[in-house]
Amino acid sequence: MSWSFIFLLAAIVFFNRYLFLEPKVAIQFPMFFERMLKYSAPCLLSAICMPIIFFDHGEWRVLQGNSYFYATIFCILASLFLRKILVSLALSLLFFYALEAWVF
Repeated sequence: MSWSFIFLLAAIVFFNRYLFLEPKVAIQFPMFFERMLKYSAPCLLSAICMPIIFFDHGEWRVLQGNSYFYATIFCILASLFLRKILVSLALSLLFFYALEAWVF
């Protein structure tokens, strides 16, 4: 990947985020469009994380020994019960590293 391509992508991302999030920009979107934008971050995060959780170098990870899958389930449950982002994140990371070090 060339540097010009990386800078071009960075400029596109910055422009899009600035256009949609800057309150001084006088662009009004329909309510339906604004509701759709609220789901963009979770959808993007899911699209990034799913291949990491379920695939290893293009091959399917077996669920019995998949510490990524168990840490994902733990993270979901911790965030549902605790409702605190940093605490859930720290506990999930500790759980994942404990699985990696001692179990799998």
